[in-house]
Amino acid sequence: MDEETLKGVTAELATLTLQDISGIKASLTKEGKVPSGLVLGFGSEDPEIRKIVVIKIRKILQKLPPSRFVQPVVDTGLVPDLVSLLDSDDKELQREAAWIVANIASGTTQQTEKVIDAGAIPKLVRLAVSPNEAISDDAVWALANIVGDSAVLRDRVEDEGGINALVTILNHADLGSTNTQRRAVWAISCYLQPWPSRRLPVTRVKHLLPCLVRYISKAPVDEANMESLEYAVLSLRRICDRHLERSDFIETEVVHRLVQLLADCSSSVTLKKQALECLGYLVGGDDKDTDVAMDAGLLPALSAALADGNQQVCELACWNASNIAAGNQRQVQAFLESGLLDQVVRILMDGQTYIICRREACWVISNLTEKIADDTIGQTLIKGPCLEGLSAALLIPDRQAKERAVIGITSLLEWRGAQASEADSSALAAIRNASCPQNLRAVRDSRELQDIQLKKDCHDILTRYFPEYSRRARV
Repeated sequence: MDEETLKGVTAELATLTLQDISGIKASLTKEGKVPSGLVLGFGSEDPEIRKIVVIKIRKILQKLPPSRFVQPVVDTGLVPDLVSLLDSDDKELQREAAWIVANIASGTTQQTEKVIDAGAIPKLVRLAVSPNEAISDDAVWALANIVGDSAVLRDRVEDEGGINALVTILNHADLGSTNTQRRAVWAISCYLQPWPSRRLPVTRVKHLLPCLVRYISKAPVDEANMESLEYAVLSLRRICDRHLERSDFIETEVVHRLVQLLADCSSSVTLKKQALECLGYLVGGDDKDTDVAMDAGLLPALSAALADGNQQVCELACWNASNIAAGNQRQVQAFLESGLLDQVVRILMDGQTYIICRREACWVISNLTEKIADDTIGQTLIKGPCLEGLSAALLIPDRQAKERAVIGITSLLEWRGAQASEADSSALAAIRNASCPQNLRAVRDSRELQDIQLKKDCHDILTRYFPEYSRRARV
């Protein structure tokens, strides 16, 4: 600024009054800029004038979406001054500044970097653990916006103690009682966002498990905490995705709580989905891992999930069920005794159900058919509704569903084929009665299906077991 301009600004500041500032409208000009009077007023030595300026800038931000308000504020050149107010002794001014900084940090990476270059991170980390909840809440909000912007900025916040501050907040004795704790859970989920270029190794995130599990276990399932519980379980899943050992997951003792959340009718759809994904990670392990989930009551919880009516909840519940169906004989027997099979078959046979849900349901049954070395299981599958379900799956317009149906039917035929007895004839009759031969022929002769191997598999079954259906149907 040249000497003449400086003199002019100084003269304007000298004549600027509280009434002048109060009269300036808290909105952008027609040109989309912050009013010059507010920019000028920020340089006043009168603390009341400065406070009103900051409040008016905050009100401008409140009225507009980030895409419109952030750049005009950045263009004022006041970002360093606003960041400096985070150190103010005036708590009201400190909070106003934290709110503004949080909103600027919600903009583009370039805009977020403006507050970082002004030294905002260490100040925000300090304010995040402030006893003043309103200030702490805005500081955590700002940190969440920064860590969620990019992997580079995420690492900067972590290096300057931001993640440890979030853990401190969640380890507070009065868990779930403040907005700041809920905001901290969201901030951790932002930190765990899976950036493809710089994925966090499990060694960097494993220390977050205790505070997340504590929150998931203790926070009430109510409207005030629902969103934060969703973010907490999402964060847990993201840590699992970093190749967390299932034994470490089990040691947190969170499995029973996840099952409770799944079965709780007051849980949101999103919370149920996140819980199912975490539980699916567990039952995707070995038999001992699956036992932990089943001992926690997973089977009845899956029954409730299958009755939920939501597509994604149904899909994920079937996915969990298919992993249990692929377990050991004792687990499969418990599955059959739970009544889940009837629900799965109903989903598979319901033409109004989403195709992806029907596909996952078909996986459940085809996995069960691979366990029919046990005669009791084999008889249950032959005499129960599974055959009708597999037959219906052949007509689902989905290649994977057809493929799994063929696998299931083949397993049942081969098992019965090994029994040269009257029961073998009864099984073949049951398969005929379920219209499996007709539907196998329909798959083989389909013009829409391009899978040559699948068509060949259908033809081989027909030739071996149902030769009367091996010829092409008349059109």
